[in-house]
Amino acid sequence: YRKDIVIFVEIDFKKIEKIYGIEMLELVRDNFDDITNNINYMKKLEFTDIEDIFERYTPIFICSNKEFKDKINNLVNKLGIDYVSIIENDLSILEELLWLEK
Repeated sequence: YRKDIVIFVEIDFKKIEKIYGIEMLELVRDNFDDITNNINYMKKLEFTDIEDIFERYTPIFICSNKEFKDKINNLVNKLGIDYVSIIENDLSILEELLWLEK
């Protein structure tokens, strides 16, 4: 048993498949460890709607933990202290992370 692993009991994989296709589910499977670390980082930053964020913006989680932290930290710094409420009230803010080069 590892404490650092997130169990995806709340993730709607059918929703991800509908939005992004079966290929995205394969990427999730192939990058499970990085995705788990990235989701845990979102929890550490005190996001409460991680499941919906993950389902709607899956591609931003498919990268190394360092790259993910860099992208999220840059956005957090730009938004300021209320970053959680700002992002959770308007998830479209995360769309800019979809277009950042790896």
